[in-house]
Amino acid sequence: MINEVTLFNPLWGILIALSSLVMASDVAVALETLEITEAIASTGQNFQWEILHRGKLAYQSGRYTAAKAIWLDAYQGAQLKHNIESQAQVLNYLALCEEKLGNSNAAAAYLTTSLELISEPTSDRQWQIKAQTLNTKGNLQLARGQAESAVASWQAAEQAYRRGSDLVGVLGAKINQAQAWQSLGLYRRAQKVLEAIIPQLEQQADSSVKIVGFRSLATALKVTGDLATAEKLLQQSLSLAQELNLIEESSSSLFSLGNNALGSGRYEQAIDYYQQAAATTQQPLLRTEAQLNQLGLLVATKQSSSAEAMVSQIQANLDSLRQMPSRRIVYARVNLAKRLVQLTNASNQQRYSVITHNQLQTALQEATELEDPQAKSYALGMQGYLAETQNQVSLGLQYTQAAAQLAQQINNFELIYQWQWQSGRLFKADENYSGAIAAYTEAVHALESLRGDLVVTNADSQFSFRESIEPVYRELVNLLLTPINNKPVSQDNLRRSRDTIEALQLAELNNFFREACLNATPTSIEQIDHQAAVIYPIILGDRLEVILSLPDKSFRHYGTSIPQAKLARVIEELRQNLQIRSRRGFYQPAQKLYHWLIRPALTELTKQQIETLVFVPDGSFRNIPFATLHDGEQYLIEHYNIALTPGLQLLAPLPIEQVTLKTLAAGITQRRRGFSSLQYVNQELLDIQNYTDSVVLRDAQFTEPHFREKVAAAQYPIVHIATHGQFSSNLENTFLLAWDSEIYIKELEEILSQNNQELQQAIELLILSACETARGDKRAALGLAGMALKAGARTTLATLWTVSDESTALTMNYFYQNITQSPDQSTKAEALRQAQLNLINSPHFKHPYYWSPFIMVGNWL
Repeated sequence: MINEVTLFNPLWGILIALSSLVMASDVAVALETLEITEAIASTGQNFQWEILHRGKLAYQSGRYTAAKAIWLDAYQGAQLKHNIESQAQVLNYLALCEEKLGNSNAAAAYLTTSLELISEPTSDRQWQIKAQTLNTKGNLQLARGQAESAVASWQAAEQAYRRGSDLVGVLGAKINQAQAWQSLGLYRRAQKVLEAIIPQLEQQADSSVKIVGFRSLATALKVTGDLATAEKLLQQSLSLAQELNLIEESSSSLFSLGNNALGSGRYEQAIDYYQQAAATTQQPLLRTEAQLNQLGLLVATKQSSSAEAMVSQIQANLDSLRQMPSRRIVYARVNLAKRLVQLTNASNQQRYSVITHNQLQTALQEATELEDPQAKSYALGMQGYLAETQNQVSLGLQYTQAAAQLAQQINNFELIYQWQWQSGRLFKADENYSGAIAAYTEAVHALESLRGDLVVTNADSQFSFRESIEPVYRELVNLLLTPINNKPVSQDNLRRSRDTIEALQLAELNNFFREACLNATPTSIEQIDHQAAVIYPIILGDRLEVILSLPDKSFRHYGTSIPQAKLARVIEELRQNLQIRSRRGFYQPAQKLYHWLIRPALTELTKQQIETLVFVPDGSFRNIPFATLHDGEQYLIEHYNIALTPGLQLLAPLPIEQVTLKTLAAGITQRRRGFSSLQYVNQELLDIQNYTDSVVLRDAQFTEPHFREKVAAAQYPIVHIATHGQFSSNLENTFLLAWDSEIYIKELEEILSQNNQELQQAIELLILSACETARGDKRAALGLAGMALKAGARTTLATLWTVSDESTALTMNYFYQNITQSPDQSTKAEALRQAQLNLINSPHFKHPYYWSPFIMVGNWL
């Protein structure tokens, strides 16, 4: 197993993402070269067919100088015949050749002449030729790092293809646009473009455009976390390429399959795909990229001898590409430098330092020649990273800040966040804490700008949230909460720490949903409840920090020096002892956590007459019931109402509205699809009917279509679902059990929102009894918070683990008594507290196993 910290250390994710793109040049070349025969035949110039076909074969085999000579002859022949269409067409092919030969200026000149010849097309064929030329222009622009200009060229190409009635060309231009968005890091936008054209691609005969379309969508899906669908599309792409004997397309698909396997942790399979891609391609650059990714995996898996054997071959490949610089080659050089730094750290040898330095210098020179600020920023930033690994702080800052400045000039937030994070680490190493805080703050702002693309990636894909995103937030909080010169942490820094940890909660939930679907609304406790305090327990590497937000607008701050691993053991000990109904084993961890989280705040809580404690739980704190924290004599719930929220900015708590408490209740009592029977659910449903005006769906009546129909038919302030369910850190494993199927988060959101949107009235209370967090999943409570937010309910009452359904029915009975008999005097949190106190004082259910897993998420009023 690869050490995740090694594999996903800073910059690894961006290297893989940048090198995994199916570059637009592949699309353009595939489209243009395959159209040669048809193009010339349609012009009536059959006598030139043989010459042009020979040029095509030379081009496809990589003999670009020979292809250029052949097509120059063809161009002269077209001039003699005064055939404008043929001249424009062949100039396009010559531009492709010149680009491959590294003569970008000559390529641009050929394209300009071609477009001038057919500036005002008068036939379908002329529109097609103009479109092909614009397509190639976009290809050249992207190779030089001008992605936005490339998009404009491909949009113009798309319109020209439409005027020329060329559907395949339209699809190709769309694919190219999507790949330009990918190169800018805008994977969601690329995905939307590609998903819109997939149905049309499916209808096409097997062709290279279909192959590349599947592969491009797979790239977008991989980056945004849908690795399984990406794998299917890539296998389709590979099969089609092999059937059509398109060797280079097969190689590109193998390379993408390697990246997908890497993203899902199948490292040996990834290496095998990279080896196949390198062995089959005739393109030196693709071969190099495949070898570089293979090299990175060998280093990460500590196969140093195998990795060292590849270095000279990769270096030779890059030397052979020296005369044809492009952004991909710059990235490849920087990528090699990164691998060599990793190899040096793994082997404790310095023999690669000269090669590393030379590759970075060459990359910087080529990026400057290309006038490509993104590639130049990338090269400079990696030089900063190299200096950081060598403890050359001043030099590292010089390079890194230059890289960040370039990234800011082009608004590339993906690079901005990387280089500002790197600057923050370097400033911290230099003990310049104000500089470090400023740099980290800029990194977080860049991540906020990226949250629609980078932040929403799957935790198992190459942009590991926990390794590449989360540390930026935590390291900033660490700095903000560190006293400088023995001075207390300022109120401003406490406020900024609170805001940062709430921003992390938002980012983590968006990452869970794989879409930027949640928006924050700035708010504070004094705007919500003058008798509530918010507690933020923050887990850092070497300590537990706690921020207390009080209704007088002030903050308090206290902490405990404890390694993260030890804290995690105490939290897990509490949960395990509660779940196994240990007679006394839970007391010690419950008292430790009370001592760390609550005792330092008691004076303020008493002074400000606090009645409700609202926890914004961090990390593994999400998996325990805070109600069980113990002062040595009593549980915390015996003193305070308790509620949870993923962050105040994600909700606007309001008192329960004065509405008729009409309830839609659904439940399953019988054993169903591997889940045990819940015999007391029937009593639970009967009690609901006694206390509220209710519609009940029991067992076979509780099907997904029937439930959807009932929600759509009327407004229900309370929706109560008494069935098995599971909360998980994996979106696909978070569900509720209906009679006929599982109802997953997105389906539940769709069902519950269909009526609420029209009436603009939120569900007051969603109750999910008998659900549990997935065992062995330390981040499973993300699913609980996710279910609560996606359901659109003001309050969600759920359980951390499945308990006796008899005690569940009893808890629900008490809860409904409290919210129906004295709604004016009792908040929802108080109603739950009284129900739990009833069980604590009962002879059979006083153990916290029975009453503590019931937690309230969201609006506690």
